[in-house]
Amino acid sequence: MLGNRVMGQSLPENRKRRERPIELSKHLHTGQFPLARLIQLIVLLQTERCPNASRLAEICEVSRRTIYRDLATLASAGINVVYRPDRQGYELSRHLFLQPPRLENQEVLGLIVLCRQWGSGDDLGLYEHANRAVDKLVQSLPEEIRSRVQATAEVLSDAPERPETSPQRVEIDQQILVALDRRRQVRLWIIDEACTIQTTKLAIYRLARLQEGWCLVGRSTHHCGVIAVPVARIERVELTTDPYTIPPRFNLERFLARTSVFATTAPRPTPSGPAFHRGSAGG
Repeated sequence: MLGNRVMGQSLPENRKRRERPIELSKHLHTGQFPLARLIQLIVLLQTERCPNASRLAEICEVSRRTIYRDLATLASAGINVVYRPDRQGYELSRHLFLQPPRLENQEVLGLIVLCRQWGSGDDLGLYEHANRAVDKLVQSLPEEIRSRVQATAEVLSDAPERPETSPQRVEIDQQILVALDRRRQVRLWIIDEACTIQTTKLAIYRLARLQEGWCLVGRSTHHCGVIAVPVARIERVELTTDPYTIPPRFNLERFLARTSVFATTAPRPTPSGPAFHRGSAGG
């Protein structure tokens, strides 16, 4: 009996010893621990938008050559990382499923505020989809975080009244989103400065919000260069079967810097207002 009592007392103590976490020195970093660095790389690829090797090396405090070896190690373990030439960076394979990164309270609340307070009706038809996505996200959170987020979100005001969208505008928005998803060129019918209709085929490089309105930025076959087309001036969109690729060195900021004047997003342009703006072919 004495032996049993001794054993009964010693087992919990041994279990506690086994479960005690190992504390690392604060002066060490993941660059000194390959496994920790591999985990950090996965998190970075999940949370950052196509980081390049230099960015990954800077965060992990190692050389780019080490990053290349780590990416090869991940690939050999079945975690495929692909290089995106159009983004000049890396991302996880779309066929790979990993546990999504854990969100903090402020991050979730930020998404809720952005969705609920989306004041403009110019949402490309995504307002309801965004709110449903946030609701699903909140429900998937751990109980403790979900309770705190929901308690805070209760005091947020409702979304402002949203103007009705015409069926024609809904169709235009849907065709644009399909083109972006499938990476296909679109044929556009655009109102020009003389209130006449011009047509062009466009490879969409960016969907940008300029002067409180959405614009399609891409290469136009009619203008033989990169232009910015306000979505509000588009009368019709037709999806084509022609694929395209975004030039790796295209930069939206450089293109906008070369474009001195931006169009307003009025549904009907005045004769003096430009319908779209042209930049250099290389962006």
